Amino acid sequence: MSSLDDRQPGSGYWRSLQEYAGTEEFKALCRGEFPEGADRAPDALSRRGFLKIMGASVALAGLAGCRWPRETIVPRAYRPSGIEPGRPRAFATAFALGGDAAGLLVTSYEGRPIKIEGNPDDPISRGSADALAQAAILELYDPDRSRHPMQREGGARKRRDWQAATAAATAMARPLAARGGRGLHVLSEASASPSLDAQRRRFLAAFPEARWHVWEPLNHDHAYAGAALAMGRPLRAVPSLDKARVILTLDADPLSGSPSALANARDWAAGRDPKRAMNRLYAVESHFSITGSMADHRYPLQASRIEAFALSLAAELSRRGGDGGEAQRELRRALGVHLSHEFEESFLSALADDLEHAGRGALVLAGPGQPPLVHALVALMNAQLGAVGNTVRYVEPPAGEETDQLGSLRALTRAMAAGEVQALVMLGGNPVYDAPVDLDFGGALDKVPGSLHLSLHDNETSRRAQWHLPRAHFLESWGDARAWDGTHYTVQPLIAPLYDGRTPGEVLALLGGDAAPQAHAQLRESLQGALGGDAETAWRRLLHDGVLADSRFPAASAALDVDALSAAVAAKPANGGYHGLELELHRDHSLYDGRFANNGWLQELPDPISKITWDNAATMGPDTAAELGLAHGDRVRLSAGGRSLDCAAAVVPGLAHGTVALALGYGRSAAGAVGDGAGFNGYALRASDALHAVGGLAVESLGGSYLLAGTQDHWLIDKVGFEGRQSRIHELVREGSLEEYEANPDFARELDEHPPLVSLWKEFAYEGHRWGMAIDLNSCIGCSACAVACQSENNIPVVGKSEVSRGREMAWIRMDRYFQGEPENPSSVVQPVACVQCEMAPCEQVCPFQATTHSQEGLNDMVYNRCVGTRYCANNCPYKVRRFNFFHYTKDTPEVQKLANNPEVTVRSRGVMEKCSYCVQRIQNTKIQAKNEGRAIADGEIQTACMQTCPTKAIRFGDLNDESAQVRALHGDHRAYTMLAELNIKPRTAYLARVRNPNPRLVSTTHEQRSHS
Repeated sequence: MSSLDDRQPGSGYWRSLQEYAGTEEFKALCRGEFPEGADRAPDALSRRGFLKIMGASVALAGLAGCRWPRETIVPRAYRPSGIEPGRPRAFATAFALGGDAAGLLVTSYEGRPIKIEGNPDDPISRGSADALAQAAILELYDPDRSRHPMQREGGARKRRDWQAATAAATAMARPLAARGGRGLHVLSEASASPSLDAQRRRFLAAFPEARWHVWEPLNHDHAYAGAALAMGRPLRAVPSLDKARVILTLDADPLSGSPSALANARDWAAGRDPKRAMNRLYAVESHFSITGSMADHRYPLQASRIEAFALSLAAELSRRGGDGGEAQRELRRALGVHLSHEFEESFLSALADDLEHAGRGALVLAGPGQPPLVHALVALMNAQLGAVGNTVRYVEPPAGEETDQLGSLRALTRAMAAGEVQALVMLGGNPVYDAPVDLDFGGALDKVPGSLHLSLHDNETSRRAQWHLPRAHFLESWGDARAWDGTHYTVQPLIAPLYDGRTPGEVLALLGGDAAPQAHAQLRESLQGALGGDAETAWRRLLHDGVLADSRFPAASAALDVDALSAAVAAKPANGGYHGLELELHRDHSLYDGRFANNGWLQELPDPISKITWDNAATMGPDTAAELGLAHGDRVRLSAGGRSLDCAAAVVPGLAHGTVALALGYGRSAAGAVGDGAGFNGYALRASDALHAVGGLAVESLGGSYLLAGTQDHWLIDKVGFEGRQSRIHELVREGSLEEYEANPDFARELDEHPPLVSLWKEFAYEGHRWGMAIDLNSCIGCSACAVACQSENNIPVVGKSEVSRGREMAWIRMDRYFQGEPENPSSVVQPVACVQCEMAPCEQVCPFQATTHSQEGLNDMVYNRCVGTRYCANNCPYKVRRFNFFHYTKDTPEVQKLANNPEVTVRSRGVMEKCSYCVQRIQNTKIQAKNEGRAIADGEIQTACMQTCPTKAIRFGDLNDESAQVRALHGDHRAYTMLAELNIKPRTAYLARVRNPNPRLVSTTHEQRSHS
């Protein structure tokens, strides 16, 4: 890689370090029309690999999804009630993850769920859904899901039926019942289900000596411990970002990563309108997160040093506070010792001033990986600022919540190793894979005489247990769940269990001697008190709405324990500054903790910062990489705590100096055909005393390189060469400061100055509908929920790592991520790009067969049967948004298997070009419905898949000829512009320029240009 010093610093935008440095490889890429190898025929190996992926992730979906409602075989004149052929229906349910949940609406087509969206009646999602929830459709139809109970006898595993499994479970529990359940232990995932908690209480009443344990590799132990330290008991913090004027995140990513992040993202975006008072976001973090990419000021800092930063900030804020009593003065003295000058005084002082000025409109958040003291200090600062009760409130954790999961798992493992566990029932999870490596959970499990594991897949833990039971998917199950703030949802099945799976509640009932448990009855019983007098009517209303009104947790009293805080701060030694290399282990944006590793949609979803697909990598900043003598893709060995892991290095801008970050969830050995072997297992370096930041890291080059299939330099807009592209890139993505906007609201439009544009022929007059879209770069956070929504809605195939590396990914919407500034700490902006439906479309002008043509409403349509694959249209598209089918993806798919797809969207064949259609099927459906009802189409009634799912509502769609339409107003906004308008192609998609709200005191300081180490 060329030296970064070869390039003169400037204010230009860049998408990769190769572009920043102007390497010869990047310049060659700019000269080419398509990525190298994009026109190369597949070899036999890559085709086999593709067929394996397609067979596992998409092709076999229809086989599982063709289950119809049960009927008698007597002929009927009418279909069953509720089924209207060809007409989809939506049902409310919920998606739970890690003790959190959000409401969903699932579209069912003739008894088959085909699309997941957010529930508009849910106060958390409000119609949005994240990428993980939407990809659950693919998980439901995964052919690698477990289909039968399995028993391990000696070294062999044998297939059994449920009768044998039920007998074995009963025999496992019966002898322990006489001892009150002593020796019987249960290990479950964190659950957000009140009905499962009721089952847990009944189970422990029947087995009073039994023990219940909970483990999630990504848990909130430190947050609960910090709350207990600061307020005397473990409380749950619920933020309200819509009320916050100044926000500080300490190694936190509140805009992504959990179901409740949908509400956080929406509330944060509500404060980013420059026409009103804008909020300001500060991020102090070790690696580039989605929240960090949206920050007005970002301060890279090693994860282990954020505690010292929090102590310094708390000391600065406390120093400015009133005198208070003796306890307050003692706390101030203890904090004063930690007022460090190792952090830039200008940044710390300006941040403290900003928070103090915001007062009750301030909000400080800490990430779950930070130690308890940081969370306690956050509670202290929020209380001192007056934010409690306004921007953050505290609630009691739900009944049954385990607030020390690591301690719970450690106690279980210790009991297993000591021979105290006679029977272990594991309800979900995968502790053999994701438990801290020093606990050796797999070795302890081998010592348990009777073990049973319930899971969707026959995974690593299943294969070490004596019995494995197939679990029912949540789209096949009855149940309920609570959001982080307590909002209560029902979970209802959209389809009968495809593989005869069972829910955790049903397995618990089996252990208690119930041979035929019914999850529906269990749910009704647990909700009896909440349904009120007319229980049947309330039940039906609850199923319809999917959410119980006014069900969030009430605020709890949260008085600070100043004496405990003073003692904790006084006992903390002063931080000695930079301590060398450090490994940060973090949640993966796509695979979470690894449970979604067999989902092809998520594996192929580019990381929002590195843009790597199908892999994780040891990411490091360019300065750290230079010190280690490493380049992007080098093979390396990470060593810490007497353990090592061989993996690949990736050089990514913005990481704190001395930080090597590795996403968890990869390196699976029993995920399934899609996930096995993808990436590197970060859990191999994760010990119980260092779950987040691992010190004493050594990095050794192994020589050679590893292919990382990234998309950051694919589909470069406007292939006019490197210098020409650099001169135009500021016109593609536009941004300015709030001060610049207030001085000149039209700053974004002024870049469109060009000679008068003249068409060579008469332009078409659109008298009817004229569909258009607007995308607000001020709200888009780059979460990629729109990309997964588009993939699900439009039957877009997965192509695999090898094909992505050749530039053959098929996604209709891509997230262009640009950096600006120095690589050690650049700012970032993201721009979704799909077909912009040009009115004077260049693609149409070169197609020799009119396979791409214009509709009467201005849509740039594709006629697939006319396309012969010349690819002239892709050549002439200045936005590079057309995708070519190099393979006949459905050639080997039986007809019945195709039922997994959206039946309203054509499945394309080999040799055909495809692209975004503005979800024309949704447009047509709404037009037909409005015509049948004799009315006009209301503004906002038609929602494209990307618009519908966007958590920040950054995407708007509608009729540009409708004077009252929101999209028309947005096209006329001061910030609105169209990309490449000077080409006179008249795109229908407009962008609204991003406006940052920097602190005026920090605009010219050096912390915005360099790392802090």
